[in-house]
Amino acid sequence: MTATPANPTPTEARLFAAGHGVLVCRYPVGTDLPIPLAVTEPPGLSLLTWAFTGFGGPEPDPAGLLVLHDARAALAEGGALTLETHFRDQALVGPRPRPVAELARPDRAALGAAVLAAVTPDTLDVLATLFPLLAPAVADAALPEAAPRLGLAGDDADRATLSGSTVPNYLLLRAGTSWSCARVAAAELRFGPAPEIGLTLAPAWGNPRGATVETALLLGTGRVTPAALRREGGR
Repeated sequence: MTATPANPTPTEARLFAAGHGVLVCRYPVGTDLPIPLAVTEPPGLSLLTWAFTGFGGPEPDPAGLLVLHDARAALAEGGALTLETHFRDQALVGPRPRPVAELARPDRAALGAAVLAAVTPDTLDVLATLFPLLAPAVADAALPEAAPRLGLAGDDADRATLSGSTVPNYLLLRAGTSWSCARVAAAELRFGPAPEIGLTLAPAWGNPRGATVETALLLGTGRVTPAALRREGGR
């Protein structure tokens, strides 16, 4: 267990382990809402993304949620970390991590969009550990009327078409209970009254889709967008 820093006075937190060195840290926050910037201690612990939760409902429980990568297993048995915020450094200390499946549903919903929007080539493999737990909260939300339309060919997992002119970095796809992620390897914008994009896809994580895709999320830099699915032939 890592030692508790002498200063500042530590705040009690809860840790949740997702595997592959991924941790979620839940800690209470005040009305000043200090924005997390980085983790400075212990060495090897890095901040991937964060969210706030617990402000609504009959019994508010304001909290910060940190997604951490513990490359050196510094918090495998619990311990302390120092969080740099835009106000001040904040020391957090928690007991041995619990399984991430124990994370409450409101916390999953708050963290889901933050995790998906933080996906980059450098973070994909680490954050993918959380996809099956957190993505459903985003995917099951009501689809906006203006959602972009994604066309998938049932017999070609390498190509798709997307309405509009905004090119995502990744497609996160759900078929049954399985999730997979495809990287947008190339995009061809087709101009006109109703512009659309021809996408060339490459497998990035998970098993290539072999069943009917039921849900698609478009992952861009700092954003996640649900897409309306349409079939383009094939099975």
